[in-house]
Amino acid sequence: MPPFLKNLPLTWNVGAVSLAEGVRAGMAVAVTVLLGQVLGLPHFGLAALGALLTCFADPGGPLRRRAPAVLAFAFLAGMSYGFFGYLRGYGVLVAAPAAGLAIFAASYARIYGQGGLQVGNLLSVVIVLALDYPAGSLLGAAEQGANIFAGALWAAGLTLLIWRIHPFKPTRLALAEVAGKLSVLAKELAALAQSAPDMAAFEAHAARHRRGVREAIETARGVALDTFRRRGLVSQRAAQTSVRLQTLEQMFGGLIALSDVLEHDVAIRPQAARVLRLIAGGLAALGRDIVAAVRLDTPKKLASLDRLRGEIAKLPPESEAAHVASAMAENFAVLMTVSSPAGQALSGMNNIPWRTRILSPIRSNFRLESAPLRHALRAWVIVTPTLAFTMLVHQQFAHWATITMILCLQPYFSATWVRAAERIAGNALGGALAAVIGLMAQTQLALAVIMLPLTMFAFAIRGVSYGAFQAALTPMVVLLVEQILPGADQMNVALSRIGYTLLGGVLAVLGNLLLWPGFEHERVEASIGQALAAHAAYADAVFNALLDNAPVPDAARRTAGMASNNLEASLARALLEPHKGRDAVLERGAVVDAALRRMAGRLSVLALDRPSLPPEARAAWQEWRVFLARSLAGETATRPALPLGPGAEALTRLARQVELIAQP
Repeated sequence: MPPFLKNLPLTWNVGAVSLAEGVRAGMAVAVTVLLGQVLGLPHFGLAALGALLTCFADPGGPLRRRAPAVLAFAFLAGMSYGFFGYLRGYGVLVAAPAAGLAIFAASYARIYGQGGLQVGNLLSVVIVLALDYPAGSLLGAAEQGANIFAGALWAAGLTLLIWRIHPFKPTRLALAEVAGKLSVLAKELAALAQSAPDMAAFEAHAARHRRGVREAIETARGVALDTFRRRGLVSQRAAQTSVRLQTLEQMFGGLIALSDVLEHDVAIRPQAARVLRLIAGGLAALGRDIVAAVRLDTPKKLASLDRLRGEIAKLPPESEAAHVASAMAENFAVLMTVSSPAGQALSGMNNIPWRTRILSPIRSNFRLESAPLRHALRAWVIVTPTLAFTMLVHQQFAHWATITMILCLQPYFSATWVRAAERIAGNALGGALAAVIGLMAQTQLALAVIMLPLTMFAFAIRGVSYGAFQAALTPMVVLLVEQILPGADQMNVALSRIGYTLLGGVLAVLGNLLLWPGFEHERVEASIGQALAAHAAYADAVFNALLDNAPVPDAARRTAGMASNNLEASLARALLEPHKGRDAVLERGAVVDAALRRMAGRLSVLALDRPSLPPEARAAWQEWRVFLARSLAGETATRPALPLGPGAEALTRLARQVELIAQP
């Protein structure tokens, strides 16, 4: 088996189970199905389909982010289903090209982020289904579109109005996710400190945790900004959120610095391990209380903070570990006591006019170099003939090939390959489950009743794994088809779904290989360059803080961390592709990534535990500043003489990393 088949990242996130989302989606779908059965309205199954797809369209998060996506989908889904159902009556030569152009526009909607991506994909599904069930007349098309719209509107009302989510809860959950990931990072770092590992173990720890923490921080930042735009910044809860997020990010920098210190200072590891265990436990407890929206400055937590300070006091007073840990203890104090807008405001709170928000992404991405435009063109070229073929063969469930192709097709080959594998495997398992359910439920009412627990389960595990979600979704779709088309053989439905899913997955992979292929290995060098530039800016900001007594460079550290994350993600995608003959680029990327992670750790130590520079050493430090900048820019530079006074060892460690990067 080729290596890129063995390394598919089929991940499971058990912590993403959401019972509330499952119950809400179950109510949205099951109520429409049962209502159709009770009132004797078989075509009301279309309303259930509209409700189901609207649950998919909900991107989650603050109401301000969710409402436009959900309401836009509800309206456009009803219009699209009616229009293309009517257009189907004019024949394949008219309907297929028109649908292809509409799917091109829907695929291009990913330029508006996750919400645009979900709405665009689901509208494409609606268009394909409408062509499969043509309306006999204009009135019939209007009725079908109204059914879809009614179900979608019911689901939208349930999620946005009836079952409302607390406006700050998504932000609290995001902050708790950051605290939880930091807790795990600290706990495993404590275990490393006790086991006396070598340098490779610390590198593996950094690779395993730092990317996830940085992604959690950026996700929390985005959720918080969405909440602030709707609720405003001038409130106690907004101020708490802003300061707590900034403080958690500072603690991330502190843990990076401690990792670097422990990697090189073996003697202090046992004492530092006790400090790290207290930090890990404190972060885990704070995360739980942030979700619960309870006070953090309780006597128990303040006593825990005193215990942490007591352990820090046992560290050698002049050690780097003591200075970094003391700063983290103060971070804990801020997290517990902040209740007023005394901290920093989050960046990115600029109010952009709605016209600019709509038109600017279209203009900036409407060129062939843009991955979203190439993706939309690729979808259009493949979808149009596929739709024409499925309409000509008149096979009842052939639309699943087109739907699978649309949902599996991604801008990059590696992502398409993974999505196709997960969807095909999930559908095969779900098809077997549908056959078992069909043997137990023999009546329309029984099938309608089973829809409730099936929908609840499918949406509850939606975030756990795409493959698991597909396995749970397939029997639900099979039963929904039975509601729309009574008398359909369930085994035939299940087997058709599996077979056409396989065909659609193959089409998606071939399309990505043949049409404007988006191979990640072509972007690895660019990602390396961006990471080097970001860390050069971070190093310059740290030296600026040391030489000019400037503030700690939080923004530069964040940019460098994000650049490292992007490089790691690029390498991970490239490894999923056939990369024979390109191993040298990937190996260089791995070396650069590891060196920059370690360099960032030492820079964090310098920023948090600033050495006192004597006047006669400032010129030498300036020479080192230039040396690091030139080396990271790819220029040949000679290592300067070490300055007198403290901090010389840190410069030596930084030099080792930049010289490692410079090696051919």
